[in-house]
Amino acid sequence: MRKAEECTEKAHIREEVDRLDRALVALFAERDSYVRRMAEIKQDPSEARDDDRVKAVLDKVLAELETHDLAPDLYMQFWEDLIEVNIAYEESAIAAHQGEAD
Repeated sequence: MRKAEECTEKAHIREEVDRLDRALVALFAERDSYVRRMAEIKQDPSEARDDDRVKAVLDKVLAELETHDLAPDLYMQFWEDLIEVNIAYEESAIAAHQGEAD
């Protein structure tokens, strides 16, 4: 692992970006496991969307972005899309689970 300022060649940077991409995928997989578990716990598809929780998550993400001096315009859209995908998954999974229980 090299810090950005230690990279003296493009190959070094590409290696580190690849390493970080692998780590990000692993983190998304871990996050997804919690989304899937939440869908197992919730009883009704209407529970998938909790606007107060969405706002709380986005507020926390925005605060983290500001802490790291990252562009909110870019990353907030990503997070909003991620949350919408998660909500859609939960709605579908909960509905399917309900169908199995009937």
